[in-house]
Amino acid sequence: MTGRSTHTFVCPECRRSIEVDDAMRATLLETGCVVCGAPVTEEDIGEAPTIS
Repeated sequence: MTGRSTHTFVCPECRRSIEVDDAMRATLLETGCVVCGAPVTEEDIGEAPTIS
């Protein structure tokens, strides 16, 4: 099993929060929020908490 990196995205406009993988993170930064279209910055996407 590969350890895929996940991130938590919170839209600065509509406040939707979703967990995304690296590929979706890159897409969000390039195209904006999938819900409302607002621009997305690095600060809007953080690391998802890990469960120990």
